[in-house]
Amino acid sequence: MSPIVTLGNSCIGLSAGLAIFGMILFYAAQRSPSANLAGWGRAAVYGNFILMTVANLAMVYALLSDDFGVSYVAHVGAVETPRWISAISLWSSLEGSILFWGWILTTYSAVCLYLYREREEAIFQWAGLVILFIQLFFFLLLAQPANPFLPVIPAPENGPGPNPLLQNHWLMAIHPPFLYIGYIGFTIPFAFAIGSLLETDLQDYWVSLVRRWTLFAWSFLSMAIVLGGWWSYAVLGWGGYWAWDPVENASFMPWLSGTALVHSLIVYEKRKMLPGWNLTLAMMTFLLTLLGTFLTRSGVLDSVHSFTESHVGPYFLVFIGILLTLSLFLLFWRAPRLKQPTRTERVIHPSLFSLETLFLFNNLLFVSFCFIVFLGTLYPLVVEAIKGQRISVGEPYFNQMTVPIVGMILLVMGIAIITPWKKGMLRPFITLARWPLVVSCVVTIISFILGGQNPGLVIILFLATFAFLVMVFEVVRVVRREVSWTQLLTSNPRRYGGFISHLGALMIIVAVALSSLYDKSQEFSLKVGESGQIGPYTLTLEKMTAEQAPQRFEIKAIVAISQEGRFLTTLTPQMNFYPSSQQPIGSPAIRSTLLGDIYLTLTSFEKDGSKAAIRALITPAVVWIWIGGIFVMLGGLLALFL
Repeated sequence: MSPIVTLGNSCIGLSAGLAIFGMILFYAAQRSPSANLAGWGRAAVYGNFILMTVANLAMVYALLSDDFGVSYVAHVGAVETPRWISAISLWSSLEGSILFWGWILTTYSAVCLYLYREREEAIFQWAGLVILFIQLFFFLLLAQPANPFLPVIPAPENGPGPNPLLQNHWLMAIHPPFLYIGYIGFTIPFAFAIGSLLETDLQDYWVSLVRRWTLFAWSFLSMAIVLGGWWSYAVLGWGGYWAWDPVENASFMPWLSGTALVHSLIVYEKRKMLPGWNLTLAMMTFLLTLLGTFLTRSGVLDSVHSFTESHVGPYFLVFIGILLTLSLFLLFWRAPRLKQPTRTERVIHPSLFSLETLFLFNNLLFVSFCFIVFLGTLYPLVVEAIKGQRISVGEPYFNQMTVPIVGMILLVMGIAIITPWKKGMLRPFITLARWPLVVSCVVTIISFILGGQNPGLVIILFLATFAFLVMVFEVVRVVRREVSWTQLLTSNPRRYGGFISHLGALMIIVAVALSSLYDKSQEFSLKVGESGQIGPYTLTLEKMTAEQAPQRFEIKAIVAISQEGRFLTTLTPQMNFYPSSQQPIGSPAIRSTLLGDIYLTLTSFEKDGSKAAIRALITPAVVWIWIGGIFVMLGGLLALFL
């Protein structure tokens, strides 16, 4: 038997034991306040981090050394697979991804409790207990239904390799880790939310503790969703980046509730309002991350992201049920005390035209958005469970229900920046908004004349331009009166980090609208030497090639792209044939510019290399979605610093 099997299972078993031991210590420290007991509880958390680190390193070593005596390696490994793909195969399938999840969770836990090691308030002991309880669940998964360290005797000489779709692009190396960092990061706000409900005199303290953890997780989840869209665009060959796929929605739902939480925490900090709402959002966001994990890991969905024939689904359902029941019980139990916080009684009630009212409206919009996505995602599963009938909820439902909400979010985004707390005055507001309003009208009219005549696009362009210009005018006003350009970001990183995130969101929304409404596609059947025309581009099939790569056989179409007789570039769409896959995997070729992309997919070919069928697609502004995602993430991380 492979020594990796013994090492891995020992780490998992010891981690589960340490989690139980730490929970007992944290609970004992609550009953009989003791720094020593709490310290040993933290030591258990550190110990689990070390054990999970060892277990993950052992699995990576097994993957790199083709140790097929380990069940996970036998399942996803292959001698021919390039080593970098073998290493990242750690998160390419169910058991490895749960193992990687366990490592990130224990890393978060250890860092959090280490940073607060000098704090003695009871909320830290409750949070430690909750974190270890969540850890224990994942350790039990690793020990039973998702054990990656099962022995394989006799060990095979080779394996099938990871899912071919996951070998086709470098984004596989960073999309899943970003997603896990985002998902799992919401564990910390959830743990402190439970702790604050058990110690209700620490409401202010709770908000100060979770703000940065929430922003950090939200920033990574934002970028992960964009990277997922990028991966879909660059790998799947259909030319799109978002299809309201249930698995895409699984990551989008916690992002929506997390976005509401990021904003509502500001309201509490500034105005001591919405204490119960903040707690509800923190719990809701974490439970949605678990629901998303259930959807992707249980096998209830057929998707490239889901790992079918899995047995972890019932475990997740029971765990979600336990946490949901616990959360609702605590919320109802503590609701009377949450409604009457001493400091809230001193707050002057805000007017309808105030920043806190806009924040509240913003929260309702994001939660409504989340509910619509939740309903569209879960309804087909419920129908199938009850009636045994398979149905799907398509793009028309999501687009019709969510586009108006996006428009209202844009409107609130623009107005909120120049609306003060407590009570806004109409005259100062009009003074600040008039020039952005005038310029937005001019830009929208010019866009309309140039061809942007879709009513939805006109509204989106106007609202996005208004929100953007309000931020620009506000920055210019601050620089002229208060600080220099070089001091701007450091003078108030939270505010201007928010501006950067909002700017990224505007880029994404406008780019999605443009690319969705003005894409153009065409199918070509070209012999070698023949050309076809799409938009301003001429495509010439120069030749077909066939190559044997270490892990796959590749058929490539060499296509020259020119515009008005001027050569631009050569694109090489290809088909990849993997031994483990009965169907070839297409790999599109893309030329991206700031204005738009030309996107080629090889759909079929003659075996003698004389002819190929190519699907060409022109999509405007797609690259701004990826750039916008970077801005959203960087803005969120910048806001951490104050």
